[in-house]
Amino acid sequence: MFEKYAGLFYDFTARKNRLILSLLIFIIPVSLAALYFVEYESTMDNILPQNEILGRSMEFFRSSNIASRVIVSMELTSSEKDLTDLLREADLLSASLDKNLFPDVTVGIAESSLAKNIAVMFEDLPEIISADELSEIDSWINQEHISRKLHDAYLQLLKPQGMLLGSMLRSDPLGLRLFVLEKLKSLSASTGYEVEIKDGHFVSRDRRHAMLIAKSSVAVTDSAGSQKLLGSLKQSLQRLPDYISADIISGHAHTVSNEKLIKKDIVLISIIAAAAMLLLYGLVIRDVSAVTIFMIPVAAIVFSINLSYLLLGKLSYWVIGLSSTIAGIATDYGTHVYFAARGKEDPAPYVKHIIKPVSFGALTTIAIFIAFFFSGIKGYHQLAVVTIISVILSTIISLFVLPHLMLNARGKASFANRLAEKLENRNLSGGLTVLLWFFLTLVLLYFSLHVEFEKDIKNIDGTEKEIINAEKRFHNTWGGGKTPAVLVINSKDYENALETNEKIYKDAVQAIGTENFTSMAVLLPSEITRKENSERWTKFWSAERKQKLKKLLAGEGIKYGFSDNAFDPFFANLKVKTGRNFKKEAADFGLTERFVQKTNDGYRMVSFFPDTEGYMDSMNEISRQYPNTYLVSATVLSSTLSKVVSSDLKLMTWISAISVIIMTYLCFFNIRETLIALVPPLTSIIWLFGIMALSGLSINAANMIAGVLVIGLNSDYGIFMTFRNSSEMNTGTIMAITLCTVTTLIGAGVLIFAKHPALSSVGITMVIGLAAGFFSSVMVVPKLCEFTLKSKKVKAV
Repeated sequence: MFEKYAGLFYDFTARKNRLILSLLIFIIPVSLAALYFVEYESTMDNILPQNEILGRSMEFFRSSNIASRVIVSMELTSSEKDLTDLLREADLLSASLDKNLFPDVTVGIAESSLAKNIAVMFEDLPEIISADELSEIDSWINQEHISRKLHDAYLQLLKPQGMLLGSMLRSDPLGLRLFVLEKLKSLSASTGYEVEIKDGHFVSRDRRHAMLIAKSSVAVTDSAGSQKLLGSLKQSLQRLPDYISADIISGHAHTVSNEKLIKKDIVLISIIAAAAMLLLYGLVIRDVSAVTIFMIPVAAIVFSINLSYLLLGKLSYWVIGLSSTIAGIATDYGTHVYFAARGKEDPAPYVKHIIKPVSFGALTTIAIFIAFFFSGIKGYHQLAVVTIISVILSTIISLFVLPHLMLNARGKASFANRLAEKLENRNLSGGLTVLLWFFLTLVLLYFSLHVEFEKDIKNIDGTEKEIINAEKRFHNTWGGGKTPAVLVINSKDYENALETNEKIYKDAVQAIGTENFTSMAVLLPSEITRKENSERWTKFWSAERKQKLKKLLAGEGIKYGFSDNAFDPFFANLKVKTGRNFKKEAADFGLTERFVQKTNDGYRMVSFFPDTEGYMDSMNEISRQYPNTYLVSATVLSSTLSKVVSSDLKLMTWISAISVIIMTYLCFFNIRETLIALVPPLTSIIWLFGIMALSGLSINAANMIAGVLVIGLNSDYGIFMTFRNSSEMNTGTIMAITLCTVTTLIGAGVLIFAKHPALSSVGITMVIGLAAGFFSSVMVVPKLCEFTLKSKKVKAV
């Protein structure tokens, strides 16, 4: 039935071939012109799975001030220059940055501003001090402690800078400022950086480095925007003098580096592979009309991109690049048609004969990509649409247009014909070969069960060494090598966020300890707590306690020349000041930028803790108790992404495998022939996983897609070879499969040498899988057909 209607359609296209060719000649230029109007997007969101943890983590990184920061570490490389020169250039660099890309740039904190802000926070002490801290103050009100404190103060006053400390001592003889400083120190520890303030600048301990921190207006996932941002920054850095070097630390650098490396690899690989394939086809086929084999997928891809844009809207650059590469396998269908029609006086019977295997080969590929619609990754859906349209168009053009473009080659004997005839007549499959295949398959089947999946997606990150080395230098200088995990609180109400943050802080301190949890709760408690603290402070400083402290200060102070009323400012400031704006003071101090952020829906508060499995488990238990809170962890993000992609691809693989089995059976409607046709794809997967396990290679998100493609390609080989052995017509199948395999291996083989680890792993997967599939299809399938079908093949030249 299928062959009948396919043959009738072939005859129809043969009669209308001029009209069809004219239509194609018109459509192709129009499609090329239409590409100008297709809109693309370079964001990486399209290739990320739809997952709650991943979604909220990526949303946090996109909208938070943390992820959008760009840090420049400047190093003084000349011994003839000093810190003053370095800080001057840091100021000049800050002023030169594009304000549209870097709306907020800071090189440090002015020391006068720092002192002023500390003084303001000190005035807030009654509202932020805890009951435990008041108990500690109570333990200081004794003769021994007061005497030691005033003795130390006296020694400080004798120093040149002592004049500046006089007023501070009079307002704080007990050193209560230490409570504020300790709280601030605990907050700054969340960055992990070892920073000093010198002349209002961030400097390293060796005084040879300065740090510039810029808030960018570009999302880290926006590759086009990241490229523009880094280009502008590097242009500014070029103005630095020779005695200063600079390193850029930014997530944008990783985004640009990965895209740059992939594009560079793809361009180089495409040129080498195209040149090698053209050379191969030129040497073997030696026919100019064979160029149409390559032009068919190109024309199909151009049309499919336009149609996909109309159906889906903006298309991902990543998807277009990958789908164009994948759709290139459609050259296989043109190759089979070419060798079936080549050198035939009347190619129609031969082309009609292969319509079925070519069509079902294409259908198995389409079925595999239909499985991509079951993925939670939006980019896979685009990939499936573009590829399916390309394969359908390529198959139709190969079967019903290509033969009519080869009229000049009818009846001509050629090197390709003679080689194809030799391959068809030579018995490449034997009993020993089948036994060797069976033994190797059993051995590799055992090892394939032990292949591992790559859990850390960073291992297929293609960031350039220059960026990695810059980050190492940065961490060696400034510390902060381990990124902390984050607990996020989202709330529509500011006070509600503070209350939740406070409760979580208390739970976290009990679970993992004060030293392991950094929260704004220590400096920015809720209004209820501030009121409680104020009342406790007022009760603490009773008349009796004040009088006791006054007597101790007067008695011990006289020993060091302090007057009776020297510490009156301290007692005057013990009264709680009302009407203070805590929210504004925190913002003025710069605390809100890292810990409290205004969002479109309200407010977000964040706290930090070490990103280890034990702490994550403890904090996860706490987070579950509070609605609208969640954890963000680089380690968990990486492992979750790996697990989700793994689960996604496993589902796609199973759906693809079932689809291939169904389509193969529909091609033959015979269980024995179906099983034989499935030998190449099954062999390729077993050998692939087995060799990977033996070689210490792991399955990752990139090479698993390649594995799915390997199943599709080898399914085609199995269908073609099984169909060949059940037929009496010579259509040059072995020659076509050999040429298709060699050309694909050239392209995949070049990938092995790609610098990007993801592309390299794809190359290794394709080479192993295709080699195994080709070996089993050409060397095993014919003998299996002979064993089971007992059919004699009469070859017609």
